[in-house]
Amino acid sequence: MKAALFLAASLAALTLPASAADYAGRWEISGRQFGMYPSFQPITDGRLEITGNGDSYTATYNTLNFSGSLQKDGLHLDCAVAGKPCGTLTLRESKGVLAGTGTIAGEVIDITGKRAAPRPARPTAREFTPKLFHTLYSSSAAPALRLFPGDSVHTETVDNRGYDGKNVFRSAHGNPLTGPFYVEGAMPGDTLVVHLTRVRLNRDYAMQANAIAGNALNTSYLQSLPKSDGTLNEWRLDAATNTGALARPGDHLRDYKVALMPMLGCVGVAPPRQQAIASSNLGPWGGNMDSQLVREGTTVYLPVFQPGALLYIGDTHAQQGDGELPGQAMETSMDVTFSVEVIEGKTLGQTWLETNDEVGVMGVGGSLDESLRVATTGLAQWLTDRYHLSPSEIAAVLGTAMRYEIAEVVDPQINVVAKIRKDMLAKIH
Repeated sequence: MKAALFLAASLAALTLPASAADYAGRWEISGRQFGMYPSFQPITDGRLEITGNGDSYTATYNTLNFSGSLQKDGLHLDCAVAGKPCGTLTLRESKGVLAGTGTIAGEVIDITGKRAAPRPARPTAREFTPKLFHTLYSSSAAPALRLFPGDSVHTETVDNRGYDGKNVFRSAHGNPLTGPFYVEGAMPGDTLVVHLTRVRLNRDYAMQANAIAGNALNTSYLQSLPKSDGTLNEWRLDAATNTGALARPGDHLRDYKVALMPMLGCVGVAPPRQQAIASSNLGPWGGNMDSQLVREGTTVYLPVFQPGALLYIGDTHAQQGDGELPGQAMETSMDVTFSVEVIEGKTLGQTWLETNDEVGVMGVGGSLDESLRVATTGLAQWLTDRYHLSPSEIAAVLGTAMRYEIAEVVDPQINVVAKIRKDMLAKIH
């Protein structure tokens, strides 16, 4: 009798009408083939927006449009792109979880999803003391902290050798990164906006390599130099006068001081697909960009490639010349405060930034000329997106107002920043 009652209850549960489920709203979904990230599917990770009720539903995912109705086994949706059929999905909702399967572009795909987290009425200021640092940009690392757009974080970094502001060794060397910070609502195709509101020294010394990197020199000159013994140059940092001087200078540099300009060498997000990329590297996701412009008061705009963006920061410098020629700047630890926002559905496809005076686009490539082309193209596209200029107008503006910064020449990729002053942008209608 008990077995019969259990079977009857189970059958009743299986035949509950699909209309009892709640499908309408925003879903953050993932599409997978055989449990793996699909290489050529138009559905990977993103937002599925479902509207409707009763027997009629519509939905959108990027450029895909869906329409359909509730049936006994779930919500059936037919896909169309540019007015042409592209497949079908059958989805079921249960307690805020979406699951289903279908065929898109002739390939079987499995769908899972969850409701987008509701944004709080007020932003939150967070204090975060990192216990673990990373030397990879990756989506595999567990989020250190989950943020909503508008939230701010006060945290710290260690130097490139893993030492913190109290000279305590806390991480393996190689540009250890603080994070990753998961930003609720950020999805692939968005732009993550990072406002750097505080970038300050938290100790009185910095370390730097004592030789120029070989790939920045002519071979004949490099071969004429004595081999470096690997000893680091130590700098003493004076926050009161905002200057740095060598701790043990020779006679030639006993009066040599430099103005400090605290900056972040690394600001980046998790790269596309399932890549895990060393923190010394850089690319469209940001990373080890080593630009002097990434400093207090700057806003950095990063393309989002993974749900939550997964923001990493680190490699803080007290000062750096163009190109980071020794392969290390004045490496130190810092206190950093930043806040985040998300621009939905828009991306330049590469990192760009905004200071009080300038807008700059990062051009990352395998050579100086490739990086210059990427930077120039990015700034031209930025102007086109915002001002709708014609090609001849783009030529007039860039041909008179653009400047280049050679930010990084000694890492695996080279970074050239194409810049334009805001007072020149103000003259464009």
